Amino acid sequence: MMTPLPMKKLLLAALPLLVSLGAPAAEQPAPGDLIARGAYLAHAADCTACHTAPHGNPFGGGYPVGTPFGLIYGTNISSDKTHGIGSWSDDQFVAAVRDGVGKDGQQLYPAMPYDSFTKMSRDDVLAIKAYLMSEPPVAEASPVTDLPFPFNQRWGMVFWKFFNFTPGELKPDPSQTAEWNQGRYLVDALAHCGTCHTPRNLTMGMDTKKPFAGGDLGGFVAYNITPDKTAGIGSWTQNELVTYLQTGHVDGRASASGPMAEAIEHSLQYLPESDLAAIATYLQSVPAIADDKQSASRESFGKPSDGYVAVRGDSVAQAQDPGRVLFMGSCATCHGAKGRGAGSGFGAYPSLFNHTTTGAADAKNVVSVILGSVDRKMVKGEILMPSFAEDLNDAQVAQVANYVMTQFGNPAAATVDAKQVAKLRGDAQLKSPPAVLQGDMAR
Repeated sequence: MMTPLPMKKLLLAALPLLVSLGAPAAEQPAPGDLIARGAYLAHAADCTACHTAPHGNPFGGGYPVGTPFGLIYGTNISSDKTHGIGSWSDDQFVAAVRDGVGKDGQQLYPAMPYDSFTKMSRDDVLAIKAYLMSEPPVAEASPVTDLPFPFNQRWGMVFWKFFNFTPGELKPDPSQTAEWNQGRYLVDALAHCGTCHTPRNLTMGMDTKKPFAGGDLGGFVAYNITPDKTAGIGSWTQNELVTYLQTGHVDGRASASGPMAEAIEHSLQYLPESDLAAIATYLQSVPAIADDKQSASRESFGKPSDGYVAVRGDSVAQAQDPGRVLFMGSCATCHGAKGRGAGSGFGAYPSLFNHTTTGAADAKNVVSVILGSVDRKMVKGEILMPSFAEDLNDAQVAQVANYVMTQFGNPAAATVDAKQVAKLRGDAQLKSPPAVLQGDMAR
């Protein structure tokens, strides 16, 4: 995990950012200020997410990114001169981040979100480089990215870029407020929110006709974050959005898991509240996009259930409804027999009804959470839900997921079967870091 700067330093480092996004700097900051600003920007860009392996050294690479074409491993971007970026020039680093071109001219796979990072200013990219160069080197090779033919032909990325990549720095819109422009820069460039929350076209580029309408990440669905009141976040207040981005939890709305939990853990919780408010302001202004699959707002589904009473002491009923029995044995201790959860605010065990995950039209996130756990290491403390992957087989996971969706969430999504669970379990296992790291920097 990235070593966080004290919040006071982050806030101080952010102040010049608030007034200079998209504009050339009048003069270069002092080295210490540049590094502090780079640390802030690296948090905002969530560099840790793809460039630090689970339990690995910061920025040492090795994080597996699942794609429809195979695993792509995040590279070592530490200051090490052999395996990292220690010998890279400024121009080489900027070309990699903003243009998707590696040190030796090779085309980078778009798992590196250069289609968003191209909108960053050169000064911001070099501030991140200054911060990375100030951190300890990691003398470890990243795993080799070895995709099957034809996806291993990197020159093919030239054609992908032709259809999906528009290079160029994002400039402020003078007709909008400073807060709106700040939010757009954070969402569209630094935080690259569209990378996950925008659906993909046939060539796996972002579908620019449906920005932020939701994306399929394989093991998880990144939900619609447009202002649509049924499919998106149109019914959320700005304060609720800020709280969610800052803590990962809002009572009666949502609690973060999967890639969103990682983004909050490594990135968003460290941003000043003014930045989070700017993000909310911008997202609330983009075009609302509906989704026919979502019949009502995700947080509107469900209510407390006394369904457990029907099987108490009745072996026949228990055999006929194994999902209910599994729920009582595996889930009710924390989430309550009636699904109410326990507590409120940051440390709450979330309610299973009026929750955006159980109210979704797809139960994929529920299954992936059961298999993969929730573990948000926050400044305020750790939020943990254990994995049940070793306790429940595929059929049992499907049974308990369908029970949860039927009793507390969107019943229309209670269609999970063992085959779907096996696929999600396999995807999760593929993301485990390899025992042996091979080769040099894999991009």
